[in-house]
Amino acid sequence: MEFLGDISHKTVSSMIFFSFPLKSEVKFKNKVSKIKTIMFIFGLVTMSCQSQKISFLSLDSIQLAKPVITIDSMLFRNAATLKFNLAQESTFIKYTLDGSEVSEGSTLYNSPIKINKTSVVNVKAFHPHYMPSENQGVIIRKMKTNISSSEVTIEPEPNANYYGDGNITLIDSQKGSINFRNGNRWLGFQEREINIHLKFSRPLLAEKIVVSALQDQGSWIFLPKTVSVSSKDDIIGNITLNNSAVENSKSLDFLEIPIKKERYKEINIKVAALHEIPDWHQGKGTLPWLFIDEIIVE
Repeated sequence: MEFLGDISHKTVSSMIFFSFPLKSEVKFKNKVSKIKTIMFIFGLVTMSCQSQKISFLSLDSIQLAKPVITIDSMLFRNAATLKFNLAQESTFIKYTLDGSEVSEGSTLYNSPIKINKTSVVNVKAFHPHYMPSENQGVIIRKMKTNISSSEVTIEPEPNANYYGDGNITLIDSQKGSINFRNGNRWLGFQEREINIHLKFSRPLLAEKIVVSALQDQGSWIFLPKTVSVSSKDDIIGNITLNNSAVENSKSLDFLEIPIKKERYKEINIKVAALHEIPDWHQGKGTLPWLFIDEIIVE
């Protein structure tokens, strides 16, 4: 009986073993399952990679950045110094000064350039293996007539936040930068119309009035819609800017208004804003800002 009892005990123990696996066996089975899952995913990724061709970017599809233009003054009386720079090895820069398009046959830049007349500068960067840069352009203007002693009145006054150095800002021969918050070079207005009256110290022979303005649509600053010049209540010149409401990048603009060639003691310049910011802009329906920094008589 003792022998049979011993056999019976072993049988029961075996039944319990197969009905309830040990913890170590459960862990082993879980690990096997995870390994199979990982191998399956890896197989899918491998098949996906094998079905796609690897493509490489060719050098001639890479475009150079625009050259940096440095000028000691965009407005000058005698001469200005012009420099170009691009921090890219084996890059060469070519330019024109007459407003024509830059090509590989244009003048090669080697050293700073002295400018002694109004020039429309265009510049591009070239490289043996890369695409040429986009054009970078700027206008450098010689001031032929000194009006710094003139009397200036502006109605209405500039906004208090963008007051510059007051009325004299428009005749101080100091050009504002593309960053209108830098310095006191700009007069800012949020008005439908600005009237600028200039009384010269002596009669001046003139055939053109130039208004220097800023366009920075991201800051709600738009070019004017119209600019007109009058003398003794007679209109002597006017322009309409048809692209004022068109989306454009930041720019410093010289708005040229041809006038009847004559000697003038006084002139009045009327600058009219767009009626409202266009629909494509986030500020649509509101009155845009006008920024002016200089009046030039030629």
